[in-house]
Order: sequence, then structure tokens, then C-alpha cells
Amino acid sequence: MVDRLKTIHYKQKEIMLIDYSDLKEPGMITLVSDAKHLILEHQKPVLLLSIFSAKNFASPKFVRHAETEIKEAEHLIRKNAIVGLSKIQLWIVKGVNRWHKPQLYPFNSIDEALEFLIS
Repeated sequence: MVDRLKTIHYKQKEIMLIDYSDLKEPGMITLVSDAKHLILEHQKPVLLLSIFSAKNFASPKFVRHAETEIKEAEHLIRKNAIVGLSKIQLWIVKGVNRWHKPQLYPFNSIDEALEFLIS
């Protein structure tokens, strides 16, 4: 999973990239846990960019796990952008945003998401 979780630099800002694309539920659960551990290990504010694909399925088990994991690190998450969502995944994000902090901001492209994160 190491290649799916990395720090990138965009316009002199550090961004944690989490690439869920094409993973099944067990891999997605492992990846969100790995991201949380890395955030807590570094103990500094972070900008997150999550990449999904139409092949991902945001199962109830994954969504609940992600909520729990992110809650532990939310005090360090400054902005959280997400790309590659299907229409159904977008609806799920809208529902999650009703009770989830920090908000997940969906974008149509990585470039749009990166610009939002550094703004």
C-alpha cells in the first residue's frame, strides 16, 4: 500500500495523496488506516487528496471505518479533497458531509482539487 499513500509537493505546499482507485473494500480499509497512522505519526497539519475511481465501492463497512479513523486525526486535517467519484459515490459524500468534520470536498479533476487545497 506504500505506493498508494505518499506526500506530494504542489506550489510549495505539502499534500498527502491517498490513491484508493480500483481497490476493493479490504484494501480501502487498510489504506485509510495507514493514512491515519501516518498523519498521527507526523503530528502536523495536513492537506489530503483522495483519489477514487468508478471501480471503488464505498461500502457501509468502509464508510464507518473511515469515519472512525479520520475522527482520530481530524484535528490535523486542514482540508480534505476527493476526486474520481461516481454519481452514487458523490451522493454518499454529500450524506457523510452532513455530520462529518472536516468536510470532504469533491472535484472533477486533480488540478481543481490541488488548487483548492493550496488556496
